Formats: sequence, structure tokens, C-alpha cells
Amino acid sequence: MKILKSISEARKFVYTNKVALLAIVSSGSDKGKHVINIVKKLEEISKGVISYAILSLDSKNEITPVITLYVRGRQVFEQNDYFNNLSKDLQALKWGIREVLRNWGVEPPF
Repeated sequence: MKILKSISEARKFVYTNKVALLAIVSSGSDKGKHVINIVKKLEEISKGVISYAILSLDSKNEITPVITLYVRGRQVFEQNDYFNNLSKDLQALKWGIREVLRNWGVEPPF
């Protein structure tokens, strides 16, 4: 998993990977840490089909963490609401990603 520090790095990441998952988080927030844990677990089980990155933003205002999936540079999935339970959030994310990837002709990694 890559840790990105700027929008330009995120843009490059999205356009240079066939399937890219980008999580945008506020670096110090509890929600941000929870989303980072979700992405780490997902990466462990994804068999290298998806490239992963975290865009960590320092913000005075807490931002809602967003997980976005891109296929060939095109946004195809977004999740910005969470159960705050690692196993439930992981399962929901896997279901969503699996369906979207099938619709785009990519074999899901889980």
C-alpha cells in the first residue's frame, strides 16, 4: 500500500494502475484510522489484483473518509459510510467491490 501526500500523487496513482483503490482520510482522526485498517485487511486478501493507496490529508476540519475504486482511471465505486466494525465494514466493501469489478469484466480477487 502506498501512502500519498498530494492530489497530484493520487491522480498519478489512479491513472497508472488498471484497478486502483484510493482511500482519502484525515490523518489523525479515529474514522481515518479505522478506514486505514479496513484497507490494510482488504489488501491482505486481494491477491494483487487491486493496487491500494491512502491519501492522508492534514485538515483543521475532520473530513469524512472516502474509499474510491477506479478501473482504468474511471471512478466506479465509492463508500463513505461505515459501521465502525472492522468485520462488517470489510464484508460490505468486499461485496460492493466484487459486484462492480464483475460488471467491468475484471475477475474479483475475493
